[in-house]
Order: sequence, then structure tokens, then C-alpha cells
Amino acid sequence: MVGIRRIRPTKRAIGTAVVVASALALAGVAGPRSLPAVAVPGAVALLAGGVQVALADPPTVTREAPDPGSPGERRTVAVTVDAETPCTVVESVGRGVSLRDPSAEVVTAGVGHGGSFEYVVELEYRGEHRLGPATCLLADSLGLFRAAVDADAGEPTTVLVHPEVYGIDPEATPRLRGGRDGNDRSAFDRLRAYTPEDAIRNIHWRASAKRPDGEFVVAEYGGPSATDRVTVVGESTPDGADAMASAVASLAAYFSASGITTAVVVPDGECLVPPGGVDAALRLLARTDGGTCLDAERARADVRVHGGAGRRQPKAATATLTVADRTFGFDTLVDPPERRAGRAVR
Repeated sequence: MVGIRRIRPTKRAIGTAVVVASALALAGVAGPRSLPAVAVPGAVALLAGGVQVALADPPTVTREAPDPGSPGERRTVAVTVDAETPCTVVESVGRGVSLRDPSAEVVTAGVGHGGSFEYVVELEYRGEHRLGPATCLLADSLGLFRAAVDADAGEPTTVLVHPEVYGIDPEATPRLRGGRDGNDRSAFDRLRAYTPEDAIRNIHWRASAKRPDGEFVVAEYGGPSATDRVTVVGESTPDGADAMASAVASLAAYFSASGITTAVVVPDGECLVPPGGVDAALRLLARTDGGTCLDAERARADVRVHGGAGRRQPKAATATLTVADRTFGFDTLVDPPERRAGRAVR
């Protein structure tokens, strides 16, 4: 249904109106013979153009939702427009994403009676962010009148921005698992040949010295507490949700890559992260607003993550971890090549 819209004349319409008015004035002086040649066609054109713009149905604008991504990545947004009259589309984006051209606030594209165009956005920070809405500038076929109409209908199109994921230092595994990672050195398992993938600190030097072939051997330890599943529970203050989400996502990705199933629990829901796949956790953590979990959920935690103001930087949100009653900063676990002051948590 066409609603009331504000119709504006173009310069062409103003010029045509001036010509029609002049013809009418001349007709009053020289007689009506000049009316059919100039005034009547001009008046008909103005009337037809105004009616066409006034009665045209609003264009339909549809977008193809881009794939989720991480802050700093770019995505292409494809837009399709279906219009009865020639139109120019003015497309905007919401907070959390920005246009590739930093000086541009909107994307403007002429599509005639319909068509498609693309534009590139840069993902800025975690969350589910709106694309659009679009405003269409309708024009009649002669370009005499224009009217701006809202073209979005139905559910808005959004792009999902995942939390930042940081590499975890492999040396931090015992701290994360609280001694339950299968490396309990009080329970000797066996000796095996050293491989380049093994850490030098794991070489059993006394046993290696007794080998006649001079080859190094590595001692493996195990214990009844070894497990292949970890539960990570994340909570935060209102301004610490980003820091919490980033820390939980990093832990889930690390455990998943290590072949460990991870249960992720946050105030907005929970999901199970199997080895090799973290997409479900990233979607959940992209949307979480933080808050607190239930006592029963908190009691399940092997690793508790809390996002909030830091002691050293009270105005900056940081994440802390609690494992087996021991609390330490998430930034102390970040893989050294990736560790940067203030980058691990925001």
C-alpha cells in the first residue's frame, strides 16, 4: 500500500513549469493558439510525472547476509532492488561495521527500474550488527519529480562479528586443566622414543644416558584424572562482556584444536564444542551480553572466566580465569608471539 510521501520537483520540472506558465501568459496576449504546442504537453508531462511518483509502489530491497567474521575483516554485501520506477538507492550501515571508504557514511547507487550492486564493509567489533536500512529516491520516467521512500520490509539483514580469538601458549595447559590433563607426573606410564614434536624438557635424561644407541627417550605420565572434556563458564560485568567472550572463545578454540570436547556456558545459553569445530561457540559468544550464570551452572565449571575492570587498568575491561581455586589473568596465557599489552582483552 502506498502511503503519503513528500514529492519534490527537480530542476527539470521547475524549468518545464516556467515554460508552461510562459506559454499561458503568451496565450492571454496573443491568443490560445500557442497552448496546444507548448503548454498542454508540458502540463500533461508534469501531471503524469507527479501521479507516477505518487502512486508507485515502494521498491523492494533485499540483501544477501555476508558470512560471519572477526574484527578487522572485510565482507561484501550484495543488494538486489526491484522497482516500478527509476530509483536511486541510499544504503546505510549500523554501528559495529563501517564502509571501506572512511569518508563515506552511506552507499549511493542508481539502479533504474531495478538491478543489483555491491559494497564492502569492515567488521569493527563483536556483536550482531544491522545492514541498512535503505532509502530509495523514486523518479518518474521523465525525471520531473522525486520522492524518498523507505524500502526495507520484514526482518533486518545483519552481519555477525565473532569475538577476537587469541592463541593459547601450549605451556599453559597444566594451569588450564588444573592437573587433570593427563600429565600427572606422580603416575608414570611408559618411555618412548623422542620425536621432533616433543618439548626438550620432557626428555628423560637418565634413561636416555643408559641407552646403548644414544637415542633420547621421553617419559609419558598418565593418571586416573585424565579427561577429554572441559566445561568453561563465562560471566562478566556489563562492560566486560567483550573481554569475557574473547577469553572463552580463545579457550574453546584451543581445547577444540587439542582434541578436547568443550562445554561453553554463558548467561545467554550454552553449547557443546566438539574437537575441530568452534562455529557454534563463536555464534553464541558473538551475541552474549554478559551477566551472571546460575549457581548450578557455575558449579559445573572446570574453568571460570570473568570479564570486568582490571586492577592495573580500572577503566579497561580485562578477563580473569579461575581454575582449581587459583585465579590468574587471561593475558598471561596468550601465546607469546601474539601477546601485546592491552590486546589480549579489551
